[in-house]
Amino acid sequence: MAKRIFVDADSCARPAKSFILRTAEHHRIAVFFVANRAVPAKTENPLFVMHVCGSTKDAADNFIVEKSEENDIAVTRDLILAQRLLEKNTAVLNDKGVIFTKENMQDFLNERELSLQMKALGVATGESWHSYGKKDISAFSKSLSALLGI
Repeated sequence: MAKRIFVDADSCARPAKSFILRTAEHHRIAVFFVANRAVPAKTENPLFVMHVCGSTKDAADNFIVEKSEENDIAVTRDLILAQRLLEKNTAVLNDKGVIFTKENMQDFLNERELSLQMKALGVATGESWHSYGKKDISAFSKSLSALLGI
């Protein structure tokens, strides 16, 4: 089982954060919400920490990378952060349940680069992160549970 869960809390969907908190409390897992501002969290987990970083670029990302270790889990939408964490053998998934691996990371980075190029050309690209529904939380809960071994 994971030692700790680190959450890139600025962009993580509220239902995913709630699931993380309930799961961590139930299994007595330390959970760190990391952001450039305080993110509300309702939990009785004495192992919960809300870590507010400075407003400098990548402060939250750098904190997560610095503090995470092998056997920890990180939740982020940030592909560059995910890549940095995978290099440390930290398990990484996004809040829609996609588990990032060393094997699939390059595909995601290539897709991101293509999306940025298309956006620069004014072409709409793919799915919006603004919608988050039952399918998303279901996929996330299954993936997180699998990584936790529960």
